[in-house]
Amino acid sequence: MINAIFQTATNAIEKATQIVLEAYNLPKITEYKGRTDLVTKTDRQSENKIISEIQKNFPKHGIIAEESGSTNNNSDYQWIIDPLDGTTNFVHGYQSFGISIGVMHNDEFICGIVKELPTNHTYSAIRGKGAFCDSKQIHVSDVDSLDRSLLVTGFGYEHGEKWVTNLELFKHFTDTTQGVRRLGAAAIDLCHVACGKVDGYWEFDIQP
Repeated sequence: MINAIFQTATNAIEKATQIVLEAYNLPKITEYKGRTDLVTKTDRQSENKIISEIQKNFPKHGIIAEESGSTNNNSDYQWIIDPLDGTTNFVHGYQSFGISIGVMHNDEFICGIVKELPTNHTYSAIRGKGAFCDSKQIHVSDVDSLDRSLLVTGFGYEHGEKWVTNLELFKHFTDTTQGVRRLGAAAIDLCHVACGKVDGYWEFDIQP
């Protein structure tokens, strides 16, 4: 079962990637979910393509999607989709965005795949079988002290108390590490931790 699920995720993310890359250099049709929280036609097209691939192969599985919400909440299998992580970067042509698909069985992640764009790197993992980037096994870094580390963080769209706290943390860790980066795509940040490009990541209010 897990191999069939992973193959479906792989096929879905490749088809969604084609949609996103074809739109990358075209004018963007942009809407606002909040003052700075953007959504584009491309987000929705990518999400629809991924959902159609899942439902074609696993019609009874649940889906939690960024734009369209959730379906089949009682299923033992739940697919979690971000069809365009880093939409603001995508709209502005800043090269840090991607697509992520994760699958849970009985509330435990069993596999995941993330496409980093526009570089087209594919990060993937199946539970118990290691993590890979473009089919090459990856590992977190061996840095074990903050003064030798490079960190990455993110800031939510709501500029409340946690946002202020994170600014203080940003200042603190900038002072105590070799640097802190803010790229704007959480799934890509996590993949960069997984392959050792950065040594740690934190962020408040990350959603599934």
